[in-house]
Amino acid sequence: MEKEIEKKFLLYFRLMLLCWILIANAILHIINFEYSWLIFISNIMLFTMSGDIKERFLSVELGGLVGLVLTVLTLLAVSALSKVIGGLFGFLIPLAVVLFLLIIVHPYAPKVLNNVGFAYLTCACIDIPAFSTHIPLFIGTFIVGSLIFNGVAILLMKPAKALAIKNVTKGQA
Repeated sequence: MEKEIEKKFLLYFRLMLLCWILIANAILHIINFEYSWLIFISNIMLFTMSGDIKERFLSVELGGLVGLVLTVLTLLAVSALSKVIGGLFGFLIPLAVVLFLLIIVHPYAPKVLNNVGFAYLTCACIDIPAFSTHIPLFIGTFIVGSLIFNGVAILLMKPAKALAIKNVTKGQA
């Protein structure tokens, strides 16, 4: 019975999540918001990580924020160092420091130094001019957008579970 409930829960939850993703995308499209990736990457990470949902939520939110802050610090360091020691080492030294933090220090602080931060660092650097001219917008969008979007996604789990239990127990009566 538990396996059947889990199977139904996943089906109902995925259908609810699909609707929520479409609703959020429709709203963002209508308002012509171009940085929605900041919201949706966090959701992808939330549901591809393992462990307790509350722990994953915390890791996604903290990791993403740390990734964006590390991006800002890296760009500032690259800009400053490149003028002093040249472009190559001015780029490689800050990159080495950030990668050291995300890869080597990760086991000691996995909630804040994780793959989510790495993903946000990577994606934010795809368009450095856009990121560097809209830093408050990027960080604000991540914080507010991911908290709202992921919060609603997590809240959908409860009715999906209740519906699954109701459906399975009704079918067995």
